[in-house]
Amino acid sequence: MKRLLTLLAVVFVVGAASYGVTRLLTPPPADEDQVAWLAREFSLDATQTQAVRQLHDDYIPVCSDHCAAIVAAREKLAANPQDAALQAEVSRLEHVCQQSTLAHVRAVAACMAPAEGRRFLALVEPRILRHDHQAAFGLK
Repeated sequence: MKRLLTLLAVVFVVGAASYGVTRLLTPPPADEDQVAWLAREFSLDATQTQAVRQLHDDYIPVCSDHCAAIVAAREKLAANPQDAALQAEVSRLEHVCQQSTLAHVRAVAACMAPAEGRRFLALVEPRILRHDHQAAFGLK
């Protein structure tokens, strides 16, 4: 029994040390953009990375328009918080943003290898569905 506990302790220490060393030796760059992160995290080749970058670049103005519309509607609602029509408009705009973002990340996932695309969607779709629209959505 003592040998088993000693062996388990050694395995745990070696595993923890290995994890710590790999995290210290390969930290993600602090200034890495979202597409670079996607390429690294999901093993994208150059063609996939370029396709994802094009989708990302094309989506930036769409996302900015959604954010601007939501902010404007919230400002109107702040001036008249009891207005049911304004409440409905904010909800509608948030829903449009959410659906558009889901479509965008699904297009990004389609550029990846199938297993990586599924892993990517499993990571980001729940975050999109919980997003509160208080700031722009980021993948990292």
